[in-house]
Amino acid sequence: MKTNMKDRKPTRIEAGSYYTYLSEGCRLCRRGAKLVLFVTGLCPNSCFYCPISEERKGKDVIFANEREVKTLEDIVKEIELMSAEGASITGGEPFFTLEKTLEIARFLKKFDLHIHVYTSLPREDAVVKISQYVDEIRFHPVKPIKLYDKPVKTAKKLGLEVGIEIPALNFDKNIVSFVNKHDIFMNLNELEFSATNQERLISMGFESGEFFEAKGCREIAEKYLKTVEKFHYCTVLFKDRAQMRRRLIRMAMNHPDFYLVTNDGTLICGRIECSKEEFKKLKRILDEMDVEYKIYKISELQKVIVELSAELAEKLSEDLKAEGFSVSIVERYPTANRLVVEKVPL
Repeated sequence: MKTNMKDRKPTRIEAGSYYTYLSEGCRLCRRGAKLVLFVTGLCPNSCFYCPISEERKGKDVIFANEREVKTLEDIVKEIELMSAEGASITGGEPFFTLEKTLEIARFLKKFDLHIHVYTSLPREDAVVKISQYVDEIRFHPVKPIKLYDKPVKTAKKLGLEVGIEIPALNFDKNIVSFVNKHDIFMNLNELEFSATNQERLISMGFESGEFFEAKGCREIAEKYLKTVEKFHYCTVLFKDRAQMRRRLIRMAMNHPDFYLVTNDGTLICGRIECSKEEFKKLKRILDEMDVEYKIYKISELQKVIVELSAELAEKLSEDLKAEGFSVSIVERYPTANRLVVEKVPL
Protein backbone atom coordinates (compact mmCIF):
# COMPACT_ATOMS: atom_id res chain seq x y z
CA MET A 1 0.00 0.00 0.00
CA LYS A 2 1.37 3.41 -1.01
CA THR A 3 2.00 5.80 1.88
CA ASN A 4 -0.13 8.93 1.84
CA MET A 5 2.23 11.90 1.56
CA LYS A 6 0.19 13.78 4.13
CA ASP A 7 0.97 11.08 6.69
CA ARG A 8 4.65 10.48 5.98
CA LYS A 9 7.38 11.48 8.41
CA PRO A 10 10.39 13.40 7.09
CA THR A 11 13.93 12.90 8.35
CA ARG A 12 14.59 15.83 10.68
CA ILE A 13 18.17 17.06 10.89
CA GLU A 14 20.05 20.02 12.38
CA ALA A 15 18.62 23.49 13.07
CA GLY A 16 15.07 22.84 11.93
CA SER A 17 15.86 21.42 8.49
CA TYR A 18 14.25 18.23 7.25
CA TYR A 19 13.88 16.14 4.13
CA THR A 20 12.25 13.20 2.42
CA TYR A 21 15.01 13.24 -0.19
CA LEU A 22 18.54 14.67 -0.27
CA SER A 23 20.53 15.03 -3.48
CA GLU A 24 24.23 14.18 -3.41
CA GLY A 25 25.03 17.89 -3.62
CA CYS A 26 23.00 18.54 -0.46
CA ARG A 27 24.63 15.62 1.34
CA LEU A 28 28.07 17.09 0.66
CA CYS A 29 26.91 20.58 1.70
CA ARG A 30 25.63 19.16 4.96
CA ARG A 31 29.11 17.77 5.66
CA GLY A 32 30.69 21.14 4.87
CA ALA A 33 32.53 19.49 1.98
CA LYS A 34 31.28 21.69 -0.89
CA LEU A 35 33.29 24.60 -2.27
CA VAL A 36 30.94 27.49 -3.08
CA LEU A 37 32.12 28.92 -6.39
CA PHE A 38 30.46 32.23 -7.18
CA VAL A 39 31.22 32.71 -10.89
CA THR A 40 29.56 36.08 -11.54
CA GLY A 41 27.40 38.70 -9.89
CA LEU A 42 25.78 39.55 -13.23
CA CYS A 43 22.18 38.45 -13.69
CA PRO A 44 19.37 39.36 -16.10
CA ASN A 45 16.80 39.05 -13.29
CA SER A 46 15.95 41.50 -10.51
CA CYS A 47 14.57 39.22 -7.81
CA PHE A 48 13.51 41.34 -4.83
CA TYR A 49 14.64 38.64 -2.39
CA CYS A 50 18.19 38.25 -3.76
CA PRO A 51 20.54 38.21 -0.72
CA ILE A 52 23.84 38.75 -2.60
CA SER A 53 26.17 41.32 -0.99
CA GLU A 54 27.05 44.71 -2.48
CA GLU A 55 30.59 43.40 -2.96
CA ARG A 56 29.31 40.92 -5.55
CA LYS A 57 25.88 41.99 -6.78
CA GLY A 58 25.89 43.23 -10.37
CA LYS A 59 29.66 42.78 -10.67
CA ASP A 60 31.42 40.27 -12.91
CA VAL A 61 33.61 38.87 -10.14
CA ILE A 62 34.55 35.36 -9.04
CA PHE A 63 34.82 34.08 -5.47
CA ALA A 64 35.77 30.64 -4.20
CA ASN A 65 34.10 30.68 -0.77
CA GLU A 66 35.45 33.95 0.70
CA ARG A 67 38.53 34.09 -1.54
CA GLU A 68 38.42 36.47 -4.51
CA VAL A 69 39.59 34.59 -7.59
CA LYS A 70 42.05 36.28 -9.92
CA THR A 71 43.49 33.10 -11.46
CA LEU A 72 42.46 29.45 -11.53
CA GLU A 73 45.23 28.78 -9.02
CA ASP A 74 43.15 30.68 -6.43
CA ILE A 75 40.44 28.04 -6.83
CA VAL A 76 43.03 25.30 -6.27
CA LYS A 77 44.13 26.99 -3.04
CA GLU A 78 40.57 26.96 -1.76
CA ILE A 79 39.99 23.33 -2.78
CA GLU A 80 43.09 22.37 -0.80
CA LEU A 81 42.29 24.63 2.16
CA MET A 82 38.93 22.94 2.79
CA SER A 83 39.73 19.46 1.39
CA ALA A 84 36.75 19.91 -0.91
CA GLU A 85 34.83 16.88 -2.12
CA GLY A 86 32.49 18.88 -4.31
CA ALA A 87 31.69 22.33 -5.67
CA SER A 88 28.55 24.35 -6.27
CA ILE A 89 28.60 26.80 -9.18
CA THR A 90 26.42 29.78 -8.39
CA GLY A 91 25.95 33.51 -8.94
CA GLY A 92 24.38 35.86 -10.08
CA GLU A 93 23.42 33.80 -13.05
CA PRO A 94 26.08 31.28 -14.19
CA PHE A 95 24.46 30.82 -17.62
CA PHE A 96 24.54 34.59 -18.22
CA THR A 97 28.32 34.28 -18.58
CA LEU A 98 28.15 30.76 -20.00
CA GLU A 99 31.60 30.51 -21.62
CA LYS A 100 33.30 31.51 -18.38
CA THR A 101 31.13 29.09 -16.41
CA LEU A 102 31.99 26.26 -18.82
CA GLU A 103 35.71 27.02 -18.47
CA ILE A 104 35.50 26.89 -14.68
CA ALA A 105 33.35 23.74 -14.64
CA ARG A 106 35.81 22.04 -17.00
CA PHE A 107 38.67 23.02 -14.70
CA LEU A 108 36.86 21.77 -11.56
CA LYS A 109 36.18 18.40 -13.12
CA LYS A 110 39.92 17.69 -13.16
CA PHE A 111 39.79 17.39 -9.38
CA ASP A 112 37.20 14.59 -9.37
CA LEU A 113 34.67 16.73 -7.49
CA HIS A 114 30.91 16.31 -7.41
CA ILE A 115 29.67 19.49 -9.09
CA HIS A 116 26.23 21.06 -9.09
CA VAL A 117 25.17 24.23 -10.86
CA TYR A 118 22.32 26.68 -10.27
CA THR A 119 20.46 28.53 -13.00
CA SER A 120 17.29 30.56 -13.38
CA LEU A 121 17.41 30.45 -17.18
CA PRO A 122 15.49 27.75 -19.12
CA ARG A 123 18.31 27.33 -21.65
CA GLU A 124 18.37 23.85 -23.10
CA ASP A 125 21.54 24.63 -25.09
CA ALA A 126 23.39 25.61 -21.92
CA VAL A 127 22.24 22.42 -20.18
CA VAL A 128 23.66 20.33 -23.03
CA LYS A 129 26.99 22.17 -22.98
CA ILE A 130 27.55 21.98 -19.24
CA SER A 131 26.26 18.42 -18.80
CA GLN A 132 29.67 16.89 -19.53
CA TYR A 133 31.20 18.68 -16.53
CA VAL A 134 28.50 18.70 -13.82
CA ASP A 135 26.61 16.01 -11.92
CA GLU A 136 23.57 17.94 -10.77
CA ILE A 137 21.58 20.96 -11.91
CA ARG A 138 19.13 23.04 -9.89
CA PHE A 139 16.66 25.33 -11.64
CA HIS A 140 15.34 28.47 -9.98
CA PRO A 141 12.20 29.19 -12.01
CA VAL A 142 11.69 32.94 -12.29
CA LYS A 143 9.85 32.47 -15.59
CA PRO A 144 6.65 30.45 -16.18
CA ILE A 145 7.34 26.92 -14.99
CA LYS A 146 6.32 25.32 -18.30
CA LEU A 147 9.37 26.94 -19.96
CA TYR A 148 11.61 24.65 -17.89
CA ASP A 149 10.00 21.49 -19.23
CA LYS A 150 12.48 20.85 -22.06
CA PRO A 151 15.63 21.82 -20.10
CA VAL A 152 14.62 19.47 -17.27
CA LYS A 153 13.86 16.59 -19.64
CA THR A 154 17.15 17.15 -21.46
CA ALA A 155 19.15 17.30 -18.20
CA LYS A 156 17.61 14.01 -17.02
CA LYS A 157 18.21 12.37 -20.39
CA LEU A 158 21.88 13.41 -20.16
CA GLY A 159 22.19 11.70 -16.79
CA LEU A 160 22.16 14.72 -14.45
CA GLU A 161 20.38 14.75 -11.12
CA VAL A 162 17.80 17.52 -11.44
CA GLY A 163 15.96 19.67 -8.96
CA ILE A 164 14.03 22.88 -8.40
CA GLU A 165 15.40 25.24 -5.74
CA ILE A 166 13.34 28.21 -4.55
CA PRO A 167 12.94 30.46 -1.50
CA ALA A 168 9.88 30.01 0.73
CA LEU A 169 7.90 32.94 -0.64
CA ASN A 170 4.56 31.19 -1.08
CA PHE A 171 2.97 27.85 -1.89
CA ASP A 172 2.70 27.22 -5.66
CA LYS A 173 0.65 24.24 -6.85
CA ASN A 174 2.09 24.57 -10.35
CA ILE A 175 5.60 23.93 -9.03
CA VAL A 176 4.35 20.94 -7.03
CA SER A 177 2.80 19.41 -10.15
CA PHE A 178 5.93 20.10 -12.21
CA VAL A 179 8.31 18.55 -9.69
CA ASN A 180 6.22 15.42 -9.18
CA LYS A 181 5.51 14.98 -12.89
CA HIS A 182 9.22 15.04 -13.77
CA ASP A 183 10.25 13.00 -10.69
CA ILE A 184 12.83 15.59 -9.63
CA PHE A 185 13.67 16.94 -6.18
CA MET A 186 12.65 20.23 -4.64
CA ASN A 187 14.81 22.28 -2.28
CA LEU A 188 12.96 24.98 -0.39
CA ASN A 189 15.20 27.56 1.27
CA GLU A 190 14.01 29.57 4.24
CA LEU A 191 13.80 33.18 3.03
CA GLU A 192 16.76 35.14 4.40
CA PHE A 193 17.04 38.84 5.23
CA SER A 194 20.33 40.45 4.15
CA ALA A 195 21.77 43.95 3.91
CA THR A 196 20.78 44.15 0.24
CA ASN A 197 17.22 42.83 0.40
CA GLN A 198 15.85 43.76 3.83
CA GLU A 199 14.23 47.07 2.83
CA ARG A 200 12.39 45.44 -0.04
CA LEU A 201 11.31 42.46 2.05
CA ILE A 202 9.97 44.70 4.80
CA SER A 203 8.14 46.88 2.27
CA MET A 204 6.42 43.74 0.97
CA GLY A 205 5.24 42.72 4.42
CA PHE A 206 7.85 40.14 5.44
CA GLU A 207 9.03 40.13 9.05
CA SER A 208 12.47 39.08 10.23
CA GLY A 209 12.95 36.48 12.94
CA GLU A 210 15.73 36.03 15.48
CA PHE A 211 18.19 34.62 12.94
CA PHE A 212 17.25 36.96 10.05
CA GLU A 213 14.86 34.38 8.64
CA ALA A 214 11.49 35.49 7.29
CA LYS A 215 8.61 34.54 9.55
CA GLY A 216 6.02 32.20 8.06
CA CYS A 217 8.42 30.10 6.00
CA ARG A 218 7.88 26.96 8.07
CA GLU A 219 4.15 27.00 7.38
CA ILE A 220 4.87 27.19 3.64
CA ALA A 221 7.36 24.33 3.96
CA GLU A 222 4.77 22.13 5.68
CA LYS A 223 2.42 22.56 2.72
CA TYR A 224 5.10 21.49 0.27
CA LEU A 225 6.07 18.56 2.49
CA LYS A 226 2.54 17.18 2.22
CA THR A 227 2.46 17.44 -1.58
CA VAL A 228 5.99 17.07 -3.02
CA GLU A 229 7.44 13.57 -3.42
CA LYS A 230 11.16 14.49 -3.10
CA PHE A 231 11.40 17.41 -0.69
CA HIS A 232 14.07 19.19 1.35
CA TYR A 233 13.58 22.24 3.58
CA CYS A 234 16.78 24.13 4.41
CA THR A 235 16.74 26.78 7.15
CA VAL A 236 18.91 29.87 7.56
CA LEU A 237 20.16 28.50 10.89
CA PHE A 238 21.10 25.18 9.25
CA LYS A 239 23.30 26.97 6.70
CA ASP A 240 25.13 28.72 9.54
CA ARG A 241 25.30 26.09 12.29
CA ALA A 242 25.74 23.00 10.14
CA GLN A 243 27.03 23.72 6.64
CA MET A 244 29.18 26.76 7.39
CA ARG A 245 30.45 25.51 10.75
CA ARG A 246 31.53 22.16 9.30
CA ARG A 247 33.25 23.84 6.37
CA LEU A 248 35.15 26.08 8.80
CA ILE A 249 36.23 23.07 10.86
CA ARG A 250 37.50 21.33 7.71
CA MET A 251 39.53 24.44 6.91
CA ALA A 252 40.77 24.87 10.46
CA MET A 253 42.03 21.30 10.68
CA ASN A 254 44.21 21.91 7.62
CA HIS A 255 46.17 24.60 9.47
CA PRO A 256 49.44 23.91 11.36
CA ASP A 257 49.14 22.26 14.77
CA PHE A 258 50.04 25.41 16.71
CA TYR A 259 46.58 26.88 15.98
CA LEU A 260 43.90 26.07 18.56
CA VAL A 261 40.63 25.06 16.85
CA THR A 262 37.38 26.02 18.60
CA ASN A 263 34.10 24.11 18.42
CA ASP A 264 32.84 26.74 15.98
CA GLY A 265 35.77 26.18 13.63
CA THR A 266 37.59 29.42 14.42
CA LEU A 267 41.31 29.58 15.16
CA ILE A 268 43.08 31.00 18.23
CA CYS A 269 46.71 32.04 17.85
CA GLY A 270 49.30 34.67 18.66
CA ARG A 271 49.73 37.53 16.20
CA ILE A 272 52.64 39.89 15.61
CA GLU A 273 52.17 42.88 13.33
CA CYS A 274 54.98 44.87 11.75
CA SER A 275 56.07 46.73 8.62
CA LYS A 276 57.87 44.99 5.76
CA GLU A 277 61.14 46.57 6.91
CA GLU A 278 60.66 45.44 10.52
CA PHE A 279 59.83 41.91 9.42
CA LYS A 280 63.47 41.16 8.56
CA LYS A 281 64.41 41.64 12.20
CA LEU A 282 61.39 39.68 13.44
CA LYS A 283 62.13 36.78 11.11
CA ARG A 284 65.71 36.63 12.36
CA ILE A 285 64.52 36.48 15.99
CA LEU A 286 61.95 33.73 15.33
CA ASP A 287 64.29 31.68 13.15
CA GLU A 288 66.99 31.77 15.82
CA MET A 289 64.43 30.37 18.27
CA ASP A 290 63.45 27.67 15.74
CA VAL A 291 59.69 28.19 16.22
CA GLU A 292 56.89 27.47 13.77
CA TYR A 293 55.01 30.46 12.36
CA LYS A 294 52.96 31.59 9.36
CA ILE A 295 53.45 34.81 7.39
CA TYR A 296 50.71 36.90 5.75
CA LYS A 297 51.55 40.01 3.76
CA ILE A 298 48.95 42.72 3.37
CA SER A 299 50.29 44.60 0.36
CA GLU A 300 47.79 47.47 0.36
CA LEU A 301 48.71 48.33 3.97
CA GLN A 302 52.44 47.64 3.55
CA LYS A 303 52.11 45.41 6.60
CA VAL A 304 53.19 41.90 7.56
CA ILE A 305 51.29 39.66 9.98
CA VAL A 306 53.02 36.74 11.63
CA GLU A 307 50.99 34.08 13.44
CA LEU A 308 52.33 31.60 15.96
CA SER A 309 51.03 29.69 18.95
CA ALA A 310 49.12 31.71 21.52
CA GLU A 311 51.26 30.21 24.29
CA LEU A 312 54.49 31.28 22.61
CA ALA A 313 53.16 34.77 21.87
CA GLU A 314 52.40 35.29 25.56
CA LYS A 315 55.83 33.99 26.54
CA LEU A 316 57.65 36.29 24.10
CA SER A 317 55.36 39.32 24.32
CA GLU A 318 57.48 41.49 26.61
CA ASP A 319 60.69 40.91 24.64
CA LEU A 320 58.94 41.48 21.30
CA LYS A 321 57.22 44.65 22.50
CA ALA A 322 60.59 45.91 23.71
CA GLU A 323 61.77 45.51 20.11
CA GLY A 324 58.83 47.65 18.93
CA PHE A 325 56.47 44.89 17.72
CA SER A 326 52.70 44.76 18.30
CA VAL A 327 51.71 41.44 19.89
CA SER A 328 48.21 40.07 20.54
CA ILE A 329 46.10 36.95 20.87
CA VAL A 330 43.41 36.68 18.19
CA GLU A 331 40.48 34.46 17.35
CA ARG A 332 39.84 34.42 13.62
CA TYR A 333 38.14 32.52 10.86
CA PRO A 334 40.28 29.98 8.96
CA THR A 335 39.09 31.48 5.67
CA ALA A 336 41.18 33.23 3.04
CA ASN A 337 40.13 36.67 4.31
CA ARG A 338 41.16 35.68 7.88
CA LEU A 339 38.34 37.71 9.46
CA VAL A 340 39.17 38.44 13.12
CA VAL A 341 36.44 37.67 15.68
CA GLU A 342 38.34 38.94 18.73
CA LYS A 343 41.72 40.56 19.36
CA VAL A 344 43.37 40.89 22.78
CA PRO A 345 46.56 43.01 22.88
CA LEU A 346 49.37 41.66 25.12
